Amino acid sequence: MEGRAMFGMLSVLAELQAELTVARTNCGLASARARGRVGGRRPKLTADRPFVSE
Repeated sequence: MEGRAMFGMLSVLAELQAELTVARTNCGLASARARGRVGGRRPKLTADRPFVSE
């Protein structure tokens, strides 16, 4: 019985931690966007370099 209760409390804490991580990540991304940072991978092809042969 005690093991089940402990497992339940730990699962609640893990869920809370996951929610906090998502919230912090979204807050950081919004802050970066507000500063003008777009993010993501840079495009391989650009207007001045339309074709890349490797």
